[in-house]
Formats: sequence, C-alpha cells, structure tokens
Amino acid sequence: MNGAPRLALLLTGNELMTGDIVDSNSAMIAGQLLDQGLSVHYKVTVGDDLQLLKQELERLASQFEILIVNGGLGPTSDDMTAEALALASRQKLAEHPEARAHLEHICREIGMPLSPANLKQALLPEGCDIIPNPVGSAVGFFMQLKVCEVFCTPGVPHELKCMLEQEILPRVSARLDEEQKPVRTRLKVFGFGESSLQQLLSDRFPDWPAEIEIGFRASLPMLELKLQTRQAHQALLEDWTRRVRSQLGAHVISETQTTMQEALVTLLQEKNKKVTCAESCTGGLVASLLTQVSGASAVFEAGFVTYSNGIKQEVLGVSAEHLKTQGAVSEVVVREMLLGALARSHADLGVAISGIAGPEGGSADKPVGTVWLAWGTKETVKTAALRIPGTRKRFQMVTATIAMDLVRRELLGIEEPANYLIERALHKSRSGQ
Repeated sequence: MNGAPRLALLLTGNELMTGDIVDSNSAMIAGQLLDQGLSVHYKVTVGDDLQLLKQELERLASQFEILIVNGGLGPTSDDMTAEALALASRQKLAEHPEARAHLEHICREIGMPLSPANLKQALLPEGCDIIPNPVGSAVGFFMQLKVCEVFCTPGVPHELKCMLEQEILPRVSARLDEEQKPVRTRLKVFGFGESSLQQLLSDRFPDWPAEIEIGFRASLPMLELKLQTRQAHQALLEDWTRRVRSQLGAHVISETQTTMQEALVTLLQEKNKKVTCAESCTGGLVASLLTQVSGASAVFEAGFVTYSNGIKQEVLGVSAEHLKTQGAVSEVVVREMLLGALARSHADLGVAISGIAGPEGGSADKPVGTVWLAWGTKETVKTAALRIPGTRKRFQMVTATIAMDLVRRELLGIEEPANYLIERALHKSRSGQ
C-alpha cells in the first residue's frame, strides 16, 4: 500500500500486563483497519506508569503518522492517558466543556450525581477534539502530536467499536487514495475447517489469480472466507466470488456477519414455518441460540431439554425398551425424541440431539464426542451419527450449530449432504420413516 499512512497501536493498563484481561481490542482495531486498506505497523502495551506512557507517546508520535491509544480514560487514579498526552504535547489539562456536558447527560440518564471522580474524565489536554461516546461515560479525543494524529479511545470493547466505526475509521480512511482502498467479499461458511477449505480451493482452482488475496478467519463455529483485491480488479473479484460460491454451495451461510441462528430464523420466517427441538447433550443450547434472535417468537414456540432417560420417556414418549437396549445415544431414541417433540408442539419440523459430550461417559462403540441427530417432519425423518472431537463446550456449540444447519438445509430442500456429514460420520446417514 504505497502512500498509506504508517500506523501504530498503544495499549495501556496493568491488567493487560498481568494477564488479568486478554487483549482482544487490538485484534478488533487491526481487523477494522485492514478492512479499510490499512495495516498496523507496530503495537506496544504499557502498564499504568505515567512516565513510560509519556515516553512511548513521544517516541511513537515521531515515527508514525497515526497512533491509536486504547485504555486509560476512566475515572480512577490508574487511568493516565489524558495526563500522559498532556505532558507529551506540553499542554495543560483542562476541563473540556463537551466532555463535561456528556458526563452530565449520562448521570442524568442513570439518575446518579456527577462525582469528582467522574469529572476526571472531562480533564483533557488543551486543544484536543472530542470523539463522541454514544454508549459510555468516557469520551475519546484526538489531537496532533509532532507529525502524528493521536486518537485516544476507552478500553471497553463496545465503546471502542462505536468510536472506530463512527469517527476514527472515516477520518483515517479519508487519507487513502481511492485506488488504495480495498474491495472484498466475506463468505460465512459452515461445514469446513480452515485446512479442508484451503485444500478444496487449491484443488478446484489451481489457476487462482494473484490479484485476489484469500484470507481465513476461524470463529467457532463458523469460518469466514475473505476474498480481497483493489478497486481496479472489482469485476475479477465478482467473477471469482461466483466461482467459489458455486463450489461451496449451501455451505455458504451468508455474505454478511449473519450467525447460523439468524439465518435459520430468517428462513423460517420467509417459509412461514415453525421449528421445535428436543435436546439432551446440548442442554437447550439450540433453543437458547434461536431465542436470542429478534423475531424468533414467530417461528419457535417450544424446546424440550430431556436430559435424563426418565424425562425422555415421560415428556417425549421415548420407549423404555429402546432406552434399555439401544441406549440414549442411538438412532431409534433421537427419532422418537423428534417425533415426540413434533407431536407435542405445533411445529412443522424439528431436530433432536443425543450424544456424549464428555470428558467422561464414552465407550468403545460410542466414544466421547459421539452424537446422534434426527431432523425433519412427522412424515420424513432423517438421522445421522457423528463424532465431534474436542472439549465439552466445543462439542455442544458445534453440535447445536450442525442441528440448526440441518434444519436450514431441510427448509431449502438441499439433498446433497453437508461436508460434516461425510467427514464426521460414524454411520451412514439414513432417511425415511
């Protein structure tokens, strides 16, 4: 990116140095900057030491054109960013009228008096400009220091995110020439890991163009595939995006930040269908994820968490004989769980789950990570047995997402099996009554 401004990050706080807080903010900042065509050239973390902060501000401001400082804007004595920048810029600390007005507004909203401790957040270096904070008490601010434009932001992630999106990124990206700005496609993919997706792309597209960069971002349970190029190659990007989508088919959930549960709720609304779920090893996670989505009440009316064998019998009508002879983690039991949930709700289709989340409870024929799923309607039930390795938490999240994806595919009428039904299969999938 010739001509792009050189950019650095300065993170501050003893809690970052001791490991009490994991630094996720710098990853968010770097990711959002990269979306604008900017790279972070240098990053440093400094504890709550006024002189060290002052020295780092002076050093970085002499070497970089943009510096984003994160943390140290709170009301307590260990919040030193404003004071350190005042020292570095040889400016006085003074009460900023906009910052004070913001604090007064926040205090009125929550019905609390404006305390002297709160007023510390309005003491800023003279000559700085405010970065509004629509979701918190600490305003951000920016000012010129030597050759560098310094942006100071709070450490609270959602406050930082608002400032980045609304104020900082527009100012920073305006410094780029139009041809330097990237264009990209983001595909939310479910059913492939990074290595298997990379291998598929390498095998299917040996002639991949050098002008288009490929990036992967794994975020359990989904995978983001990013295709990026420059403005001059936008038509090429559109063509290759179509090719990739064609190869991945229904494994592509969306081209936005949509979650699986959001995609499923939207599809249920479009199809005017209702879904139910009967869960054992996932402990109600499917129901919880679906009901996090606004509008879920129109398409989800009941979920059944039947953890014990007795409750599977009493609530869903699962056969005691089948539980005894086949076990709770079996095809016949998940089939009966699904039919029981459908019979006891007004849902059009559903999914049932029973498995061994671990770390104990496995056996030679049903190792830890084994899960049986049944999905479909009263007329057509499909089943599959999978092995989902990993921690208990990972097992539950991946299994719940697979369950929702199976319902999504059923609604779309997709017959081709998902990649996970092939890669993770314990037994051949079946369909029918």
